[in-house]
Amino acid sequence: MSKNRFITIEEVIDRVCISRTHLYRLINEGKFPKQIPLGAYKIAFLEREVDEWIEERLTAREQGEGVELRRQRALHSVSAR
Repeated sequence: MSKNRFITIEEVIDRVCISRTHLYRLINEGKFPKQIPLGAYKIAFLEREVDEWIEERLTAREQGEGVELRRQRALHSVSAR
């Protein structure tokens, strides 16, 4: 099956488990692949690029990205009680 196929925004949201608002925020920050206009009222994403983004997130997790920040937030929430 070719990964060079278009997928809808609904498929993207379902696959990456984030809200539409957060998805657009990531796109605007350059942290997620840009959408591809298919017409005046239709956009899509390239499946391959979404898969690559998912793989990047898995690699970041393995490298411990964000661990310290999450740890500090957890400690702060416990100490605030």
